[in-house]
Amino acid sequence: MNQVDQPWVYIVLFGLVFIIYAKIIPKASTTKGQANPTLHEIEEAMEHFTAELDDQNKALVQLLAETKRDYEVQTAKLTSRLEIVERQSTLTNQELSKLGFAYDELQKKAAYPPEKKEMIELQKTTVEDTVADVVDPPVAMNLKTRYVELFTLFEQGKSVEHIAKKLNMNKGEVNLIFQLAKQEEKLNAH
Repeated sequence: MNQVDQPWVYIVLFGLVFIIYAKIIPKASTTKGQANPTLHEIEEAMEHFTAELDDQNKALVQLLAETKRDYEVQTAKLTSRLEIVERQSTLTNQELSKLGFAYDELQKKAAYPPEKKEMIELQKTTVEDTVADVVDPPVAMNLKTRYVELFTLFEQGKSVEHIAKKLNMNKGEVNLIFQLAKQEEKLNAH
C-alpha cells in the first residue's frame, strides 16, 4: 500500500497547511497596521506641504501686487514730470521765437531808417541845391548797450544760472541774448 493513501497523512498535511496559514495571516495584518500609520504620515506631510505652498503663493501674489502699485506710482510721477518738462520746453520755445522776432525787427529798423526821415532828407536835398546835410541814421541799439548789467556779470565770470537768478530772467533767455550778441558782432565785423 501506498503511504499517501492513508488518512493520517491527510490529517498531517491539513494541519501543516493550517499552521502555515495561521502564521501568515498575523504577518499580513501586522503589515497592514504598519502601512496605515505610514499612509497617515504621508497624508499629513502632503497637507503640510500644500499649506506651505498656499502661503508662499499668497505671499508672492501680495508681492506682485505691491510691485505693480509701486510701478504705477512711479509711472504716474514720471508722466507728470514729463508733462511739466514739455510745458517748460514749449514756453521756452515761444520765448525764443519772440526774442528772435524782436531781434529781427530791431535789425530791420537799424538797417533801414524810418520812411519819414528819408522823406525829410529828400525834401532837404530838393530845396537846397548846395551841399545837402546828411543826416546820420540812428545808431542801432546793440545788445551790449541794452543789457549792460548782463554782459558785465558775464565778463566777471559769473555763470548763466547766476546771471539769470540775479537779473530775474530765464536761463534760456540769457543764453539767447549771448547768442544774438555773438551774431551781432559777426555782422558788425563784416
